[in-house]
Amino acid sequence: MALGGPTLVSDLWYDDGNIVLQAESSLFRVFLGVLAAHSPIFNDIQKLPRSQDQEMYGDCPLMVLHDKAEDLANFLRAVYNSGFFEPPPSKTDFDALAGILRLSTKYDIPYLRQRALRHLDTLMYNTLPDFDARESKRTVPRTDPLAFLIADLVHEMDLPWLLPMVLFICTLRFEYLVTGYIHKGERRWIDSSQQVACIKALRPLIEWRDILNFLYWTNVDGCKSSAQCNQNRVKLLKNYSPYKLRNPLGSFSEIFEQVAQKAFCTTCCIASRDAHLAAREALWEALPGLFDLPSWETLRTLREQALAES
Repeated sequence: MALGGPTLVSDLWYDDGNIVLQAESSLFRVFLGVLAAHSPIFNDIQKLPRSQDQEMYGDCPLMVLHDKAEDLANFLRAVYNSGFFEPPPSKTDFDALAGILRLSTKYDIPYLRQRALRHLDTLMYNTLPDFDARESKRTVPRTDPLAFLIADLVHEMDLPWLLPMVLFICTLRFEYLVTGYIHKGERRWIDSSQQVACIKALRPLIEWRDILNFLYWTNVDGCKSSAQCNQNRVKLLKNYSPYKLRNPLGSFSEIFEQVAQKAFCTTCCIASRDAHLAAREALWEALPGLFDLPSWETLRTLREQALAES
């Protein structure tokens, strides 16, 4: 067999290994018994009698796998090195997560699949409080096209409970929806059905009527300085109305902590904060419907089932 200049992956090349795996032009010499102990797929392969026309690489059987070399490398590292892909809150990177999710699903290794899904859970959220606490929980570094990479993975692996949040974040980068995004020097586009869902949701998201309603108030029960509060509301409206367009789900908490407390009386500040939170909660509950997805309750059930099965 002409391998066309294969590359031996040094950290996954064991001189006493008993099988050589090939993915693309990369070669891995590993122990079939270790893989078989984790994966029923490899266990079945181990039980197969050796064919007389079995391809060999040196003194080892050669098995060609139709996986990406990077995915297989990360998958094998997770199997052979217990510290390579630990569960949250340990950190990882998206390419490792994605490759391990793909191949742990393909080769039926539930504990690795569950780890990958739990890492995804730190990036995409099913509740508003989790969305607000996202930076403290994420285990994958923020990168510019990350939401689009996740959208592709969610579509590929059929993980619908992650869709409301990932599609919402994609709508915040409209140019990537239209012109595609760059990953590792390659221009990519998310699935066309996801593109359509995002574009359809743009107008209702921009026009979501209640997010900044508190800045239009002119009379608040209990306000002791109506003229001053109204004047400052107009100033805030001029300064922060574009905020609604950038991210209508944004918590706005820093505005209340740093600006509104100085601009409004205590009564107006508390009423404004509560009104804004209620509007965000309403938008959150409406989010799946804006993308023609099932309700949050249904999606959370799907998530729980998937994690329980992993």
